[in-house]
Amino acid sequence: MYRKYLASALLALVTASTPRLIAEPVLYGSYIEIQSESTTAGLRKVPGLGLSAKTFANRTAGAHRSILFWNIARGSWNGQSLDSLKIVIVIESNGTPGSPLEGAMKAVIYIDENAPAEKAEALLDLARELAPRYLKNVKRIRKAPIQFAKKDHTLKLSIRKHLAVDIETHEHDSAAICEAVCGKDPQPGKPLSRHVKSEKALGQKSLYKAEDLDVRWSSTTSQSCLFGQFGL
Repeated sequence: MYRKYLASALLALVTASTPRLIAEPVLYGSYIEIQSESTTAGLRKVPGLGLSAKTFANRTAGAHRSILFWNIARGSWNGQSLDSLKIVIVIESNGTPGSPLEGAMKAVIYIDENAPAEKAEALLDLARELAPRYLKNVKRIRKAPIQFAKKDHTLKLSIRKHLAVDIETHEHDSAAICEAVCGKDPQPGKPLSRHVKSEKALGQKSLYKAEDLDVRWSSTTSQSCLFGQFGL
């Protein structure tokens, strides 16, 4: 009995005197999310789908388009170093993503063309960890030349012949400026991606013109635009 008590006391002493370890993130980088709904985006039918005007109108009524982007600064996943690689997901949903009314969804995944086969598989698995809810119906996975540039408060994301996004971040110097730039509700919504800390940003452009989803769109405004960091 005494030995058991002594062992417990020693364990408690060691635990109390050992400094708590703070785990470093396995992987981290920057994140962009932009959403456009059918009332703010110019939607048009993709040639060759054979949809009647009525069917097309029904499909696009209340529809939402979302683009999620992760720019990996540094880190590894599944034993693969993913430094400087990128992932883009384009989501089409019947209602607002992240809400009880989001409805049916479909997605296209773009993997950085600079990723060899093993790293591409790791990027796909990472995408499933970051946005599992939105990858249940993936229409296509593409390797693509994903371009991302940040200059001061301006960020540009593009994939040649597929999509383009321009957003502007800013500092909330005053409530008046914040309301003028962000709108009356400057607080960011909940990101569609997991493991993200983000701020609301100003979406200046959202363009998708590939043929993997039912419609193409072009918008100069956005329902929601976020920029931030992710880490896990």
